[in-house]
Amino acid sequence: MAGRKLIYLLLMAITAYIGLMYDSTVPGMVLAFELLLFILLFILSFFLASGVEIHTDSASDGVVETGDKAKILFTVTNNGVLPVSSMHLHVIVRNRLEDEEEEYEMNLRIPSGSTVRVPFTFSSSYCGVVRVNADRLKVYDYLRLFSRKKKLHLTKECVIMPRLHELQVAISEDCLNYDSDSDEYDKNRPGDDPSEIFRMREYRRGDKMSRVNWKMSARLDTLMIKELSRPVSNAVGIYLDLRYGGIEEAQAVFELCYSLSMALLAQECYHRIFWCKHADPVAFETVSVRSAEDLTEAMAKLLTSGKREQHLYWDIFRQASGRLNVHRMICVTGMDPDEDMAEFLEPDDMVKTVLTINDLQDLIVI
Repeated sequence: MAGRKLIYLLLMAITAYIGLMYDSTVPGMVLAFELLLFILLFILSFFLASGVEIHTDSASDGVVETGDKAKILFTVTNNGVLPVSSMHLHVIVRNRLEDEEEEYEMNLRIPSGSTVRVPFTFSSSYCGVVRVNADRLKVYDYLRLFSRKKKLHLTKECVIMPRLHELQVAISEDCLNYDSDSDEYDKNRPGDDPSEIFRMREYRRGDKMSRVNWKMSARLDTLMIKELSRPVSNAVGIYLDLRYGGIEEAQAVFELCYSLSMALLAQECYHRIFWCKHADPVAFETVSVRSAEDLTEAMAKLLTSGKREQHLYWDIFRQASGRLNVHRMICVTGMDPDEDMAEFLEPDDMVKTVLTINDLQDLIVI
């Protein structure tokens, strides 16, 4: 832009020189027009910028897979009576897992009195929560001699999910039949626990008469059956070891956790995921996974707070969590199980398994 101004001022200087060298009114008129246009464009830059508004759009992508294109939509409105031929939107993209930023400039234009939706697409080679921040907009006049900056505070986040691997997982009978004395009940399927009623429904052939609710049946003049609840088992826990060496190892650990959790869900094995969310003071996150939506929410939390740690913190976790009612605890790690997992493998009332990022092709018995 400075170069354009310099060229324009040089053009005015040449016009002035011609006016001095030749006895004519034309160069003077041209010089006056150039000077007037220069002032007019300066004022116009303020006018054009004042009519422009920009917002993030709710239709933007919220969750995508690693390597896929994510799309953030910006809604741009021009309330002015003149079109805007040139704008630059400055966008910063930051993956909160690796804390590295990339900057982009989007070139925009918009007719007068209209609203347009502008897509900004990006992809990430690594999983994580990507924050897209549009922090300023530059609006130019028609010759791009002047610009006006508008400070923005537009932020949108997109969860880049880890890659999903197909794991071979076998659920043992001990795990399936584990009685965890759970206080949680399945909201979608009935069971045989008499301590909680799942729902009331009309009698079907083959139903046990002992489950008839006689008071409700008499009131409704039809047989009504009590369906009992199904306790949600807490048989399996996944503990994340966040002592990863770098972004590549972090990616592998999160992929293994995601793939294992999805494989357990496919066999209707509900479970919980635990990790250290910050070390000063030491605190832990616990997420119950009962559905694919729960897993997506869990991974979003993990990718936000699962920063690299120097310690496993297993002993502190056991002291803080009390009795977990977990039959098998699986530690997902990128460390050497023979050298770095003595703290986790110390004998207690749980069956423990160390699952490393090199075990993707092996049969995993839970």
